Amino acid sequence: MGKQGGILPRYAVVLEALAAAPGGLSLTEMVAATGLPKGTVHRLIAALDDVGYIAPRDGRKVYALGPRLLRLLQMGMAPAAISDQVRPVLEELATRFKETAFVARLAGIEVRSVAMVVPDSEVQSYVQPGRVMPLHAAASAKAIIAYQEDGVIDEALSHARTAFTDHTHVDPATVRADFAAVRRQGFAVCDEELDPGVLSYACPIRLDGTGVLYSVGVVGLSQRLGRYPQSEVVAALRDGAEHIVSRLPGGDGQ
Repeated sequence: MGKQGGILPRYAVVLEALAAAPGGLSLTEMVAATGLPKGTVHRLIAALDDVGYIAPRDGRKVYALGPRLLRLLQMGMAPAAISDQVRPVLEELATRFKETAFVARLAGIEVRSVAMVVPDSEVQSYVQPGRVMPLHAAASAKAIIAYQEDGVIDEALSHARTAFTDHTHVDPATVRADFAAVRRQGFAVCDEELDPGVLSYACPIRLDGTGVLYSVGVVGLSQRLGRYPQSEVVAALRDGAEHIVSRLPGGDGQ
């Protein structure tokens, strides 16, 4: 077995040991769990920590799976698996507001819808699974992109933006101001910015260790959804986000 073939399985053994210990492991515990020499484990830890695949827990010398690896695992989940987990929450939102409820997920620098529920009374949905949600116009995308690192935001804004309606913001400074407002408020709004006569709200979904990769939202005709106070819709979405956290891998529900 070549050098690379010999070292990669050792990295895998360390990661598997940490995956089986949500509370994290110390160096001594990892040596015991993997059966590898202490010096080898120490070098593997240093390399994995350097790329963000593992990270110290609460500033202690106890390591757990890191944010970069957790984000990869989340982004690798099949939409169908996500839909199965979040459907009960979306059904409750759709029933309450009689509008389409949906979940979107970050994929690189794009945001795509991954699950939706349409109320029985609705014959048309403004969200389809797999649809790319424009970061400068869609509430679901703004609720995710606003919480990413500056480099991700810069890369996202380096691409051309379409003015879908007269209400769409395309100027980079204005879009950045929109993101700042999302971070202050904790929710995003799309008021006829993507489709004429259509209103949407979305809230970020925060998972421990991964930050914001998902959002949950509702969308419908402005004349209908607009009848509900904004505070009522946002409160319901925030509650829905907390329930979704407990259902997704990496959340409270494992």
